[in-house]
Amino acid sequence: MKTWMMVLALATATPAAARDLGVPADKGWKHAETGLILMSQLAGLSRIALTDATQTERDVAAQYDMPDKSVFATIYLFHPAISDVALWFDRSQTALETRDTFRHAAPASADPIAFTAANNGTATSLRQVYATPGGAYRSTALALMPVGEWIVSIRMSAKTLTADQLDVRLQQLIKAVRWPSSATTATSAAAPVTACTAPLTFTKAKQAKPNGADLLMSLMSSTVAAKAKTEEKLTPQAPHPTWCRDGTARTEYGVYRSSASTGGYVMALYDAGRVISVYPSLMGQADKSGTYAVSLEDVDGTTSVFPSFTALPSPKQVWDLVEGGKRNGTVNGKVITINPKAL
Repeated sequence: MKTWMMVLALATATPAAARDLGVPADKGWKHAETGLILMSQLAGLSRIALTDATQTERDVAAQYDMPDKSVFATIYLFHPAISDVALWFDRSQTALETRDTFRHAAPASADPIAFTAANNGTATSLRQVYATPGGAYRSTALALMPVGEWIVSIRMSAKTLTADQLDVRLQQLIKAVRWPSSATTATSAAAPVTACTAPLTFTKAKQAKPNGADLLMSLMSSTVAAKAKTEEKLTPQAPHPTWCRDGTARTEYGVYRSSASTGGYVMALYDAGRVISVYPSLMGQADKSGTYAVSLEDVDGTTSVFPSFTALPSPKQVWDLVEGGKRNGTVNGKVITINPKAL
């Protein structure tokens, strides 16, 4: 979950390091924005670390361990750019299954299990347990649960427990978390992401020449999107979009398309909430040039805008662009910053 820091550092030209929240080991911790509470002891495991990869508690990790080190768990709480359990469960599965430690992990069930974490009656969460023969651990598990617009992700591994035994311990740990009321309001049942029926095809795309009007429209559309998200909370919710996975998932990113999309795609980075959006630019639609805008949205709400492309770029082209850190501008709340070289 922490490898994304390297990408973020490249994209923002600022260091990214987790900070210790400094909560006494025998005290509980309450997340200010969601109200979720993690006690010092959960289902027999003791909290041994509590860190935040941001400055505003938007990417928190709490580590728990048994005294004999036979079972450990990490609980992540983050605010994703796209609030969708199925999408981030898909990314977390890829992160787990591509690690050398768990490369030969065998899932205990054919599909992830949908369940309810906060007794709201709707199976809004997903979990999966694995047997890991021949490795340092006998079993490992993954669970993702929504808390309003936030996601709670739990990774748990055991040295001697079978997959079924670990599943019991995982559910005990989930039950021990003090869930806020926002965890009981979700109404959309969770279902695993599936492959898109018709994969995207890509033609030759080049970086478009610097265009100040294109940049300003991309930056302004980011602020409009943020405002729309706020207004959605005040109006009846539209049908929750579903996502399909385009192509083969990689550790670094997965490509997804929404049922509500009119073109383009998103790239979910690693498994910690950051998203790159690739969609027709407003300028490209206005002047019929067909350009595509590229933007990176972080968990703190900051949006970075990158150079546009003359046509729909491949995910590899977009990844190389963002990894290179060549931002044209950023939006953070009402503050817009522009790179003069991009005008």
